[in-house]
Amino acid sequence: MLTIRRSARSPYDVDWTGAKIAFAPEVEETLRIWLGRDWSEPAALIWRRAIERHAASFHDAGAALASQRIVIENRSADEIVGALAAAARMTVPMTLRQLSATVFWGDSKVLDDRGDLITALLPRLQIRERTLVVAAYLREHCRGVLFIENQDTYTAAVAGIPEEAREPALVYAAGFRGTAARIRSRSGSLLHYAGPGRSDFVETFDAWRYDGGPALGPAWFWGDLDFAGMQILKGLRERFEGMRAWRTGYEPMRVQLETGGGHGGKIGDLGRQVDPVLTGCEYADTVLLPVIRLHGQVDQELQPRSSVLSR
Repeated sequence: MLTIRRSARSPYDVDWTGAKIAFAPEVEETLRIWLGRDWSEPAALIWRRAIERHAASFHDAGAALASQRIVIENRSADEIVGALAAAARMTVPMTLRQLSATVFWGDSKVLDDRGDLITALLPRLQIRERTLVVAAYLREHCRGVLFIENQDTYTAAVAGIPEEAREPALVYAAGFRGTAARIRSRSGSLLHYAGPGRSDFVETFDAWRYDGGPALGPAWFWGDLDFAGMQILKGLRERFEGMRAWRTGYEPMRVQLETGGGHGGKIGDLGRQVDPVLTGCEYADTVLLPVIRLHGQVDQELQPRSSVLSR
């Protein structure tokens, strides 16, 4: 009646790790009697039938939906597919979040990471990219610009910790969002300024960021000491010429990592992060990346805030 299918496992796993119980279709009725489980139509079949009913509304007759079933609590497959089909009549440009909230009963996150699906189903819809909101803190005397990956570190730097962060203008890089092509477009990003230097430096900073004007000084990046952080640095260098890893912030992290203070083990334990191989920044490529490959990673939030090694 039943077959146990074992999966690949390490020598240290117990015998049943990843195992599955399988049965042939012809014994399903007997098993249902044994378990007291009534038959119900498979969800995949219900989904396909819903697509067929609304196929005329989709550019590809709903083919892209067949492999991307959307599940919303307390909503049937027909309601969900029908809601998407109704979007074919929309003519107002909107973001994916706005579209999702409009068609899916106020839920704005259903279509996150499903931009390709909407393009395949409804190519005539005008999908706008979300405007990136960027925080910039301008010092009274701005000597360079420091992009910081993480929010907690950015707010600490605004308060003057570490002390070396009191000189440059600060920008909250917000992870990979800060590397988007639209980050230097007035229509794609919106800058929010704070700090005592707003009256003196806003125009200069704005002209540098959007119009290629003179810079306030060198541009640096400081983030997590891991492959993702180095990928962000690489992406930022494509947007801001000459940007380098901020040695002042990274050196204590490197020391901590080399003395066993990091996490993640060696390269095989860094999860799904991708080694950028080269960022274009000499310090990152010759010092930081080799350390990550050998020792693992460390997050910048863990760094002591009282002091940072000198340059």
